Amino acid sequence: MNRREGGTKDRLTVTIDHLVLQRAKEAADRKRIPLSRLIENFLAFFATPEVYCFNCGEQFQSTETDLCLKCGWMRCPKCTACGCSVSEETAAAIFYMRKVYEDLLAGRIKR
Repeated sequence: MNRREGGTKDRLTVTIDHLVLQRAKEAADRKRIPLSRLIENFLAFFATPEVYCFNCGEQFQSTETDLCLKCGWMRCPKCTACGCSVSEETAAAIFYMRKVYEDLLAGRIKR
């Protein structure tokens, strides 16, 4: 199922730190993005992460691909690229960028 599919909407009540909410509203206003869309996009990504291949740019769901037995990275379903085909410097950059997203999803990023 495509996470962008339309459908019925449910009301959600959440409790968020006042300053976090204020800053988020200001940033969303600057970018002209409704907070509800930001929350929906985050929850959709959290439930069904979609990533892009660093080699060919193909978008795919991380839950629907195999891992390379040698390097442990996801294999692109289109070009089969994995971490075995990148330099150590590129692998480090990808690793730390992924770490930022994992911290974000797990709530480990603090102000």
